[in-house]
Amino acid sequence: MYQLPEELVINNINTFHQTIIGLLNDGGDIVLDISQVSQADTASVQMLCALQKHLLSTDHHIQWHGNSKALLSSAKTLGVNEFLSLEHV
Repeated sequence: MYQLPEELVINNINTFHQTIIGLLNDGGDIVLDISQVSQADTASVQMLCALQKHLLSTDHHIQWHGNSKALLSSAKTLGVNEFLSLEHV
């Protein structure tokens, strides 16, 4: 399980991207703990969408742990909460 940072914003996107690449190398589903996320911007949500798209192409998906009003709000505003399977988190 990977704990997402409190500020899931463009300033952290490079580090997040490198972490995601490492997690993808493990294969399988990816479990992300979103409980500490208090800010999520468009760039970060786009990164999560790219991750979900890749995982779905390999018959895997993101497993969400915890809850983040900020991430849910950003995903809903962008219209991708269903694609990211966040509507039941």
